Amino acid sequence: MVLVMSTGMTSDITHIFIFREETEFYHRRESKILSLCVSYFTSVYVMKWKDFFPNKELKEPPYFDARAVCYPNLKTIRDYLAWRQVDCHINNQYNTCFWMLVKSGKSEQEAQLALKGTFAKDKNELLAKQFQINYDDELAMFRKGSSVYREKVETTVKIDDYGEPIKRPRLKVTVAHVDTIGTAFWENHPHILREGKFMHGFVKKFGINHIFSPCNWIIVRIIACQFDQFSTIHSFDKPNDETALRLMNESASLMMEQYPDIVFGYGFSNEYSFVFHEKSELYQRRESLILSSCSSYFTSLYMTKWKEFFPYTELMQTPHFEADALCYPKLKIICEYLSWRQAECHAGNQYNTCFWMLVKSGKSEKEAHEILKGTLSKDKNELLFQQFQMNYNNEPAMFRKGSCVYRRKVEELAGAEDGGNGTSRERWHVKVDHVDL
Repeated sequence: MVLVMSTGMTSDITHIFIFREETEFYHRRESKILSLCVSYFTSVYVMKWKDFFPNKELKEPPYFDARAVCYPNLKTIRDYLAWRQVDCHINNQYNTCFWMLVKSGKSEQEAQLALKGTFAKDKNELLAKQFQINYDDELAMFRKGSSVYREKVETTVKIDDYGEPIKRPRLKVTVAHVDTIGTAFWENHPHILREGKFMHGFVKKFGINHIFSPCNWIIVRIIACQFDQFSTIHSFDKPNDETALRLMNESASLMMEQYPDIVFGYGFSNEYSFVFHEKSELYQRRESLILSSCSSYFTSLYMTKWKEFFPYTELMQTPHFEADALCYPKLKIICEYLSWRQAECHAGNQYNTCFWMLVKSGKSEKEAHEILKGTLSKDKNELLFQQFQMNYNNEPAMFRKGSCVYRRKVEELAGAEDGGNGTSRERWHVKVDHVDL
């Protein structure tokens, strides 16, 4: 079985998703499973924010990192879940005591010293004597965490000729706050995991982290999933929607501000590639954390910036992105990679420009595909010029060449507000350009 663990902005927020051992999801490719799960989770989190916090603005884009662990049997899965629930209890009990002490007037340092070296029973006594709180009466969600699973329930599927309901068992997603340490839960829900004994001291041994080789450049390539469907639902212009591309560029620019180790970005259509410096020590060069955090943060930026670029278009579907990571030892290979992506941009855009011009002229999509089948670049240029009086080279450079995002030094005047001459100083600014690579 595969566990995907998504850790949020603080170490206290953890979400665990278990895939069945026979899953062929993304053909079991770790990078795809990781990036897609964390991106979709981020997208849903941002989209649902207003439902739960209607009076609070989302001031900062949330993002999550993740890692995947593969366990060989159901017993180990149960041991892992029991270990996580024990951690939930320990942390929540400590935090409950800590914040009650702080709210009673102690400084955070004093609260930490008061709790140093205490055991569970000491914390229970502290809460009962000083604050008249029985820890066991606190909300189960706080003490035990939340379990989300599918449960069989009797559901009315139709009414028979005599007006009697016909019921069938159906799987329904359930959120519960229960003990997963003992056997009672698993005995009552045998379809989730089978029974086994617990021993969670060794489960950490399965967490193998792939580390990128030192002194190698890292490329993270982020690609939007189901983009054709997403662009159709939101009525993007064909073959290129300039506003949608500017949204991608804005998200990429903010990525560079968040991650100083990114030295260059290149994107077109529904993808973006980010080049990390060869000496980067981001997440100690752990592949899973770099992949998942980049995918998650890019998703969060895309979601939070949507209204700035599409103020009159409601987000009807959650966008999500998958990611791959590559490791290259030489700058020459990085340049060749970027040239390859730009060649893909040109070929794809030229084809799409011809295709949609044919469709808009009255051809069916099937007919347009047939006309373009086997054509070369020069054939497409001739088609555009002869049938539509279009010079392909006059199309916007952003469509033909894609977008490059990088930092450059610019001079700024400081201290000139009061009429003085001020002083000139250099700063690094992120620039978006559309040039040949």
